[in-house]
Amino acid sequence: MHDMDVAVDRILQAASAKERIFVHGDFDVDGLSGAAVLYLGLRPLFPANSIKVEVGDRTHGHGLSRPFVLRAIEEAFDLVLTVDCGISNADEIKALGDAGIDTIVTDHHVPPPDLPNAVAIVDPHRTDCAYPNQNLAGVGVAFKLICGVYERLGRPFPAHLLDLTALGTIADLVPLAGDGDSENRALVKEAFARIGEDAGSSMGLRALMAKLSVNPKKISATDIGFFLAPKLNAANRAGDPKVAFLLLITEQQDQAEYLAEILLDYNRDREIAQNDLIAQAEQMIREENLDPQSDGLLFLTGKYWNEGILGLVASNLADRYRVPAMILSKNDRISRASCRSVGGFDMNACLRHHADLLLQYGGHKMAAGFSVSNDLLGELEEKVLAYAATHRDSIPQAEPDRIDAEIRLDEVDLRFYTNLNSLAPFGNGNPAPRFLVRGCSFQALTLVGNRRHHLKGRAVQEGTAVPLIAFRLGKHLSRFEESQDAALVCHVNFDDWRSNVQVQGIDLVQAEAQ
Repeated sequence: MHDMDVAVDRILQAASAKERIFVHGDFDVDGLSGAAVLYLGLRPLFPANSIKVEVGDRTHGHGLSRPFVLRAIEEAFDLVLTVDCGISNADEIKALGDAGIDTIVTDHHVPPPDLPNAVAIVDPHRTDCAYPNQNLAGVGVAFKLICGVYERLGRPFPAHLLDLTALGTIADLVPLAGDGDSENRALVKEAFARIGEDAGSSMGLRALMAKLSVNPKKISATDIGFFLAPKLNAANRAGDPKVAFLLLITEQQDQAEYLAEILLDYNRDREIAQNDLIAQAEQMIREENLDPQSDGLLFLTGKYWNEGILGLVASNLADRYRVPAMILSKNDRISRASCRSVGGFDMNACLRHHADLLLQYGGHKMAAGFSVSNDLLGELEEKVLAYAATHRDSIPQAEPDRIDAEIRLDEVDLRFYTNLNSLAPFGNGNPAPRFLVRGCSFQALTLVGNRRHHLKGRAVQEGTAVPLIAFRLGKHLSRFEESQDAALVCHVNFDDWRSNVQVQGIDLVQAEAQ
């Protein structure tokens, strides 16, 4: 990557001179895990207590803040390292430089036209960077920096940091494979193998997995995306993100257990606040007679809405209405927003197009944020809706379900599953394959789960029966019972409880529609 050699040189210079380093990571899981990777990776190279970490908070927003800069100057640090941020902090980096403090930026966000005056800027999105994987998460860039340092020193590959790298990579929803490159998938796959073998993985991460009943030997991207990452993110939404960072770096079992419990408490508070805000947003859509599909973009503003959960609400509404969503919290003078996109709509490009109206903005194609003066809210809403109207072709009205291949139930066995699983880990950019099985009927169907929302039974095709589980399809029990010649859309997975291969039903297609 461009500037990698420069960054490695400066870090080794700092290690040789026993300088003091201040690491600043963003407060989401990507930034938290990236800060932990830099801290744990650099700690063996520096004297004790010479590396300090700050993971920021929502009070001061994303990126380097003025209080951070003042603290770095007052405490006379020699070098600042950023993780998952910094590319848009030209003023803050200049202030550090004026005080004699060098800055190395590691980031994965799209750079502004003018780069900050840092010693090194390691970001695969730089226009002058030829690195083939532009989809690295912030933690991925931090990990590559540690790899560069270790390679220069002749130290072994830092495989002990792969679990944290996989954590942030999956949590930040960067593609595991895309544009012909699958480095992210390789990192995650190797991390999962090490976690399953308990090979030097984070003690805090293992403690959290145990409390959530996540089996480390069978860990998946779903486990991280739906169970682990939300608990870590809850710290920045309903508590203190330092708790999540400390969990990732702790080497004491009792502290790991204690911090994991705090995160679970934070998450319960987060769930309550999130559900309440989604209900408020839905009520506003009804009362104002908004038609997101017709408008092409959802723009909602609420007075003093909890900024910690705006992103979750934006994601929920974008998924539900299949349009980009901008959800804003209106404070006394300034409103702050979290934005989520769908399809090919480039959210970062949209904000860049309206930069003259914004106080600050940044992010990715699919997720971004901004702040705006309340005096300009009306004008901004009008213009982004007009912008969305001219980019309707990039916004899917209804995404068709993808089916990868047609199979027969007599093909579904352990060998089939083992071969299929060699394509894992599945996730964003590498989705689990969907199969079509024609001519199905179903037997021994029962409703299962705490709320009896799921279906369990057997799928039968020409005398071959395979165990079936169909999550959230319990309301369609009668349709399954009455099917005699239906096509089942499904995944193929493994039932840990009964140690056999099963099909996971996604949808049912009657014969006349096939």
